[in-house]
Formats: sequence, C-alpha cells, structure tokens
Amino acid sequence: MQPIIGIGSNHLIRISQHFENNYVDYTQKNYVASLSNAGALPLILPIGAPNLAKNYLSRIDALVLTGGQDVSPQLYNEDPIPQNGLNDWDRDVFEQALILAAIDAHKPILGICRGIQIINATLGGTNYQDLTTQLPNALGHNQYPTAWQTPTQQISTATGSFIEGIWGTTGLVNSFHHQAVKIAASGLKITATAADGVIEAVEDQNRQIIGVQFHPEMMATSNPQAAHLFEKFVAQI
Repeated sequence: MQPIIGIGSNHLIRISQHFENNYVDYTQKNYVASLSNAGALPLILPIGAPNLAKNYLSRIDALVLTGGQDVSPQLYNEDPIPQNGLNDWDRDVFEQALILAAIDAHKPILGICRGIQIINATLGGTNYQDLTTQLPNALGHNQYPTAWQTPTQQISTATGSFIEGIWGTTGLVNSFHHQAVKIAASGLKITATAADGVIEAVEDQNRQIIGVQFHPEMMATSNPQAAHLFEKFVAQI
C-alpha cells in the first residue's frame, strides 16, 4: 500500500499578477512529482489553524515541509534585520504545529530549504536571517539565473548519515536561499555543510527528521542522487 505523505503547502497573502485577489493554497509540482515517482501518494495540506495539525497527522504516514517565505525571526527570539524578507506568521505557526504533531505521532519528517529552517526554529535552534549580511565569508547561495536542476555547490557529508548514503563523502547540489540554520537545535546532528561552513543538512534518527537546505525536488528528474533521496525517505516509512 502506498504511504500517504502530507506536503505542507504555501498560500498567497498578497495580490498577484496571475491570481489577482484569489488567495490560493498551493505547492510546486516538483514536490508532488518527486514523491509520486518515489512510490508515495502525496497529499497537499492547506494552511490552517494550528489545532488542526494532529488531525492532519492522523491521516498521513509522513510529512514534507517545502520552501517559500523567510522563517520569522520571532520564532528564535530575534528582531528582523533589514534583509529579512517576507514572513508569513500563519504558515510559521501551522508548520510548527505539524512538526510537533509528527514527532508526537512518531512519523518521519523531511524539510526542504525553508523546511529545514522551520524545523530548526521549532526545536529551539536559530537561523541566519541573511547570509550575506551575517556571514561575511558566505558563498553565493542563490544560483539564479542558473537552471534550477543544475547542481552548482559542493557539500561535505558526515560519516554514516542519511545524506552520505546518497551523495557519498562529497557531492554537488543546487542552491536557492539567503537564510540558513545558524545554531542547530538540540538533537539535530549536522550531516552536510558547504565549503563556507553553511549547514546543508541535519538529521535526527530518534525523531525521524531529515532536513536539507538545497532543493532535491528541482533536481530529481535529471539527478539520480536527488531522486534517490525521495526514494530512500519513502522506503523508510
């Protein structure tokens, strides 16, 4: 039987060119396709009140948290710096509730880009609000306009980690972010870093948490390692 994997959605909170004032809930098709191709049945979870999280978790086998807006620094007791971008408090607190409900229900969590950052903030860690401002030796962590699916940045992985089992001791990934994990929360093991020390992956085997700062869903159709990340995540459920 296919495992059902809930995908935390995003939603429009401002008028947009294509949807005008239709404030849609959505997720990028790459997340859905990557999980479907890995043998799962994706289920998109609309953003709602935090008290709905346990009901959602009772209907899924695992949780995926996706990219999007900057995680609010309120979650780790900081005021925003000028380079902090759009925050969405409704999404932040709903995803916090999903994370805690998944941990309580002993169900696996995969966080991607913003996903790793909201996991870290929820569990007591801190994030960089803007790498260029707060980490002077930071690499260019946003490869735009280079194609999304193109790996551009090298990572080094921790021995015995989930990520090392896919990429080996070193590998190439893509990069589209300006925030990142700064101090990893208690229980989260740092399992991949970029050359400048920026955290590219964390794991917690006890709580079945995997977080990556890069975007495997963008690479999955052309990169066997990215596709294998989803296959390996689904296989453990």
